[in-house]
Amino acid sequence: MRWSELKLPFGPPAAADPEVGEAVYDSRRAGPGRVFFAIPGAHLDGHDFAQVALQKGAEAAVTERLVPGLDAGRQVVVEDTRVALGQMAAALAGHPSHQLPVIGVTGTDGKTTTSILLRAALTPSLGNVGSITTVDFRMGELVEPNLTRQTTLEAPEVQGLLGRMLGAGCRAVALEVTSHALALHRVDEVRFQGAVFTNVTHDHLDFHGSWEGYLGAKARLLYLSGEAGGFAVLNLDDHRAYPLLRERWAGPLLTYSATGDRGADVYALRMLPVDGGWAYTAVTPYGTAEVRLQLPGRWNVGNSLAAMAAGLQMGHPLPELAAGLAGLESVPGRMQRVRLGQPFEVVVDYAHTPAALTLALSELRAATAGRLWVVFGSAGERDLEKRAEMGRIAARLADQVVVTSEDPRDEDPEAIIGEICRGAVDAGADFDHNLHREVDRSRAVRLAVERALPGDTVLLAGKGHEHSILTSGGSIPWDEAREAEAALRRRQGPHGLQDS
Repeated sequence: MRWSELKLPFGPPAAADPEVGEAVYDSRRAGPGRVFFAIPGAHLDGHDFAQVALQKGAEAAVTERLVPGLDAGRQVVVEDTRVALGQMAAALAGHPSHQLPVIGVTGTDGKTTTSILLRAALTPSLGNVGSITTVDFRMGELVEPNLTRQTTLEAPEVQGLLGRMLGAGCRAVALEVTSHALALHRVDEVRFQGAVFTNVTHDHLDFHGSWEGYLGAKARLLYLSGEAGGFAVLNLDDHRAYPLLRERWAGPLLTYSATGDRGADVYALRMLPVDGGWAYTAVTPYGTAEVRLQLPGRWNVGNSLAAMAAGLQMGHPLPELAAGLAGLESVPGRMQRVRLGQPFEVVVDYAHTPAALTLALSELRAATAGRLWVVFGSAGERDLEKRAEMGRIAARLADQVVVTSEDPRDEDPEAIIGEICRGAVDAGADFDHNLHREVDRSRAVRLAVERALPGDTVLLAGKGHEHSILTSGGSIPWDEAREAEAALRRRQGPHGLQDS
């Protein structure tokens, strides 16, 4: 389309009204038919690459300031290039969210599982439902792994995926939305039919500066949903965040509670662990339903209630929502059991925040006859405050603690491990008895698996579904479940499982 045909709030460059096919923010992808957006970043500034983008044939460079030496006739200056990028990306994609109901799911923990549960809940009514999550992109029967290490992609990728899903016949999409995506305007041009909140605890304070700043970023999803005339689903059990979020919302609302709080609109009664999952009675304004979840983890009752509440807000029948929830067998990297016939449990989970680690260890403690092991680390160049706290949590709730690398990035992994271990020691852990440090994650997994006894449980926390470990030397391929299987096979040897 011609730039002028896109009807954007900023016009084409002075030199021409070019034909535009794509908006890009990486100068390596610049070329004819593409417009380059100069995005200021934490480490690099796109303005430094605007000249390169034009030399590679980009039709124009959209910047936040005049770049010296840049052809003025091919430069467009806007107030915020991230906002402008989203506007052009949505226009080029044909504004797919205007034709396709999109439900945003946000929170510190449970976003991925709730998004996939929502997709499952809507499937009996709608058939073809899409989801865009940390783990994968799903549309109908097609599942593509998300290899980007980014939960909510940049605006061109989000709009492109929504366009693909609309073209593939999807009738609704569950979109996992991070605080970064909300703060950085990646989803400003998505018309949200609803906003679903899991919880708001402790994460990304390195980026947002404070919990209040973090909550404010999350609350932007309420603003975007309200702007589009959408609904909200809020967690009444999230005692710190709920009152503050409720103050910011005046539109259609359903609250939910996994603790049976009858002040909620949707709540669970008679929760029972059944065959590795949970059974409960859902009480809603539209009647009651017996729900049988196949997912382990008590917290998934809350995630399923959130998905159910969203489906009810969309007008879908309660029995069909309950049937859809019951049909979901698993979520990759979320309480994923690795079983090769060993007499102890090995569980892979993405838990990488204090709240998530507490929940995972508490859940497994109740189901473990022997010792509870945990293998985990903390990401480099991310929230520093949570490192010692996660060490304290591990020491309090696990019998054996193995601290290792997660994604050190450009930080010293031994220094990160040291910060976690200091927290563990403060809570009573002892290097002579139950605290181990091993910077190599493969060896850390082997250490726990090789020393586990019958009846023990080994939790491998923090990596979940992820396909790589990010280090100063680059990205290293990684698959936590396969590493666990390799450790189990090594322990078993050619003659089967060997006792430790």
